[in-house]
Amino acid sequence: MKKWTQEAWAEASGIYADIIGHPFILKLADGTLPTEQFKRYIAQDELYLGNYGRQMFAFAAMIEDESQKKMFTEFARAGMEGEKAMHELMIARFGIDISAMPSKITAAYNAHTEAAIQTGCKEIAFASLLPCIWIYNEVGKHLKTIATIEDNPYREWIDEYGNEEFSAAVDKVLSLINEYADSTDEIIRAEMTNQFREGVRFEYEFWNYAYIGE
Repeated sequence: MKKWTQEAWAEASGIYADIIGHPFILKLADGTLPTEQFKRYIAQDELYLGNYGRQMFAFAAMIEDESQKKMFTEFARAGMEGEKAMHELMIARFGIDISAMPSKITAAYNAHTEAAIQTGCKEIAFASLLPCIWIYNEVGKHLKTIATIEDNPYREWIDEYGNEEFSAAVDKVLSLINEYADSTDEIIRAEMTNQFREGVRFEYEFWNYAYIGE
């Protein structure tokens, strides 16, 4: 039997291909992304992460096993602290105004994960939160192979998501969600896949909004 993560990735692989082929990502990689587009992205990401961080800890509270709860809580805390530090650096570097209102995509993505949390089903909640973790790590690792790092104004962003420490932590998260998927029924497992695929679609739309501004 395939691991759930293999099944979920296969379902969303086409969207991931669109992500790494998107001009936002390609221009981020070579450092030619216009500053205004990156500023729009960071402003929306600030709004998104405020809710996402709270949702990560809400999910952690659903975990019954204390060792698993501790692992995920530490992962969430370290991840949020790392992203916050990187954001602060970028906000200062580019003079980013973070008082923007949420875009329709930002609001819809936060509503998507919040609805999954509100089901009270930890498997569904976990699957809805996973794209932000897994997709960013995969994009970060991919960028490490194609990016022009020297003199790239977005270097710290690339380093944040493609580093070995983050990748190792994500691997632990993937192992945990496979455990959950193996222990649940086919109906919930299928809904986990639906939640994940929809989240990956939101990730694409998030970067697309940052690029085109609508």
